[in-house]
Amino acid sequence: MLLPILLIYFSIPQIFCFFEDKSLYNETYYDYLKAQKRLFNDLFTDYDAGISPVFTRNVYSRTDDPLVRGTQPFLWNYTLFLYYFKLVEVDEPSEKVGVVLEIMEYWYDARLAWNVSNYNNISMIYVRQEKVWSPTFSTFAVNDIQDFRDQDFRLVGIMPEGLVYSYIPARISANCRLDVSHFPFDTQTCQIQISLPIFDNREVKILNEIYSGVLEPSKFEQMGNSEWRILNLSASLEALRFTDAFGNIQLSIFEIKMKRNPLYYIYMIVFPSFIINSLSIIGVFIMESDKMSRLNVGLTNIMTMTFILGVMADKIPKSGEVPLLGIYIIVNLLIMIFAIMVTIMLNRLRKWIVRDKKDRSKSSKLEDFVGRPFEMILITVLHLVNLANFGMILVYWYIT
Repeated sequence: MLLPILLIYFSIPQIFCFFEDKSLYNETYYDYLKAQKRLFNDLFTDYDAGISPVFTRNVYSRTDDPLVRGTQPFLWNYTLFLYYFKLVEVDEPSEKVGVVLEIMEYWYDARLAWNVSNYNNISMIYVRQEKVWSPTFSTFAVNDIQDFRDQDFRLVGIMPEGLVYSYIPARISANCRLDVSHFPFDTQTCQIQISLPIFDNREVKILNEIYSGVLEPSKFEQMGNSEWRILNLSASLEALRFTDAFGNIQLSIFEIKMKRNPLYYIYMIVFPSFIINSLSIIGVFIMESDKMSRLNVGLTNIMTMTFILGVMADKIPKSGEVPLLGIYIIVNLLIMIFAIMVTIMLNRLRKWIVRDKKDRSKSSKLEDFVGRPFEMILITVLHLVNLANFGMILVYWYIT
């Protein structure tokens, strides 16, 4: 018991000596810390984080005349650099798309520039974001934005020329008008629009860029999910203009082009609907069954197709366009309605022939025609229509 206590007692001074012995560290590190502290004090002694570095004097009298333009300061630049992108979900009924973005934002603050030769060649310092003035960007046509950063521990990097940058990981839920006319073989294009709404476009110039590593084709497979595949990701700039030119602002746009994976709908809706329709066509025209059994088969099929239409309607926005899958189901529904109507008419026609036996030779020939031969013709025709409807879906799937 005494031996462990003695070992601990004699080892504690050695441990503390390890952390306190400056000879165990590189001396230039202490010089760097001193120079960094001196740089920090020089930069932020008279710095006010509540004042913007954006030049706003006589901005409304700016001109494109090259002789005059040279005497005016450049527009304040604000750059968005997309470093990571991930599609989370697409909510078709609400026409919303949810994405995760990791963005680097850059801006210039001339008050934070320094000469590296005066500060031990320090080329970068990191400080808390609340120490510097930071722009607050806004998103257009966005329902929700969630910032993943810790509110109390946000850092920014500062470079000698006064370039400040910050890192923003966020989840954005944006409105996206969906074209479902080719559902489930549709391709959608959605935009994430970002701006600085407080500043006028004569004061601020917004720039954007996408990291080249993100644009590699192999990375697109990781950006999508099981239902959607990313085809392209691009960045562009647009101006939101009004007729009176008041409040014109620039928009930084990240555009996503994505294509749906239709396999789920092929296996769960298209193929089962084809099989059900094929069997129902045979069931409606079975000679050995009575009238009510045939009608039950047809009505059950109609209820099934109606249920499938309801399931599909919950997956798409309530627009005036009928999707391709909806047309396929409606055609299947019309085939079965036609089969039921023909069955009812054939039963009535057979009863009329049986009652009218004045000309036995004609009645016998007509009775034979509306019997099995005519039903076989109907079965063949309806099967061909059903197969053509199914083939149309498969061909469209192949060409897209």
